Amino acid sequence: MKRPRLLCVDDDPGIREFYEALFGTHGYEVKLAGNGRQALNIMRVHPVDAILTDYDMPDMNGPELAAEVKRSHPSMPVIMVSGSRPVVEEAPHFVDAALAKGAPVRQILDEIEALLANARARVSWSRYAPLGEALAAVVGAVLLFQKVWK
Repeated sequence: MKRPRLLCVDDDPGIREFYEALFGTHGYEVKLAGNGRQALNIMRVHPVDAILTDYDMPDMNGPELAAEVKRSHPSMPVIMVSGSRPVVEEAPHFVDAALAKGAPVRQILDEIEALLANARARVSWSRYAPLGEALAAVVGAVLLFQKVWK
């Protein structure tokens, strides 16, 4: 099974190094960017499965990056990390989750895994969309039954 690809975006080099070590040891292929513009350039060359971004960065901040990403990749999970309590309590538009800087590692990993699982589920169901809603529901029920039956 391929390793999930995570793009970590933060203007602080120490935080980027931390993310690279942390997520790398948990099985992720990690790409790093110092701001939103760099992140978009990296995404053009290296496909990623999810983005973890800081809120406040020069040139292009986290909310601007999230908006740009969602325009071209609407199902791409975007997680924002911020030291600002209001940002964490009410995630900006286009962001799937917001976490406080310094959040426990397990919480960050759990959030990423949950969003990736949701994205994978949406992709697997979307391949049946041309069959029509009724037929897709039947196919989905059969697939679900097979998983439960095992």
